[in-house]
Amino acid sequence: MKFGITLGYVSKLNIGETIEGIEIINELLNSNLKKQFSLISVKSGLVTNKQTWLNDDFQQTKRPIDFDIISQSAYGEIIQANNKWRRYFLMLLENINPKKGIITNFTTVNRDVKVDNVNSIVFEEVGLEILANDINIEILNDYLISIYKLFCKIDNHISSKFSSLSNFHFSKKLTFITYKKLKELYPLLTFNERLNKFAKDNGSFVIQDYAEKVLGQKNMTQFSEDVFNLKTYSKLYIYNGECEKAISLVYAGYQVDRKILKEQNKILKENSKNMNEYNHLIKSNELPLTLSIGILTNRFIMTLLEKQHIGEVHSSIWSNDFISYCRVNGIKIF
Repeated sequence: MKFGITLGYVSKLNIGETIEGIEIINELLNSNLKKQFSLISVKSGLVTNKQTWLNDDFQQTKRPIDFDIISQSAYGEIIQANNKWRRYFLMLLENINPKKGIITNFTTVNRDVKVDNVNSIVFEEVGLEILANDINIEILNDYLISIYKLFCKIDNHISSKFSSLSNFHFSKKLTFITYKKLKELYPLLTFNERLNKFAKDNGSFVIQDYAEKVLGQKNMTQFSEDVFNLKTYSKLYIYNGECEKAISLVYAGYQVDRKILKEQNKILKENSKNMNEYNHLIKSNELPLTLSIGILTNRFIMTLLEKQHIGEVHSSIWSNDFISYCRVNGIKIF
């Protein structure tokens, strides 16, 4: 498989059908999420200043994309993950009834990502920030189950719309499993091999109680101490038959409060972040407790439209080798 694409692969949809499918999926996903969870639709922020710092550098593994602002004699920074921004925005909305939370469509640039058939330097996400009274894993799980049911509903709609596509891209059952149990099942495999094996054998699943276990591991997404309560962080995976591997479509986790930030600082020791305004708001309990959920829309669209590469569903910068490969093999990319 070169570039994650099988030899002889041909898209089942032409470019016009692909564009139509993308539009339908995005509309159904956003409208249903907004209605089902009583959310306000908000246009996400894209930049932050250095003082407030509504950004996430994933434990300093992602270099900042910053710039000078001539009119202010100051510096700004592109937000690479908007979880902090969403929570901060909910604090500002506190007195005007934000219902249960907000939904955002977020697009940013991640120059340090390892580009493959499910990742590009352009990152797009539908984000949900849900107001919470306390930390409750059962509520988190209920949200993931509801989102998964919506995925299946949209899947059925798209399959009926385009007859060339297969039915049922998702398993009927959604399994919840911990890092420990997954390791017990496949002790000789790497973490990613375990994910692929479990997804292929069991279908869609949510892995929980794992974020703390992978801290510092090579080729793993790292977590900052001031965003998620790592004990609650969960990811929903499906088995993508076109790509022949497990793909994460959703993450969910409660954001940190003062107590959890202090505990995670003892482990991660990101003391350089202690002086920014956002961390001060956490320590003074001024930010609302929230459940933060992200849906990786391009991977979801890839799955429903049976595409083998993310470049078939969104625009980014691609290598010359990849562009040539697609041209020779008749693969339409954006």
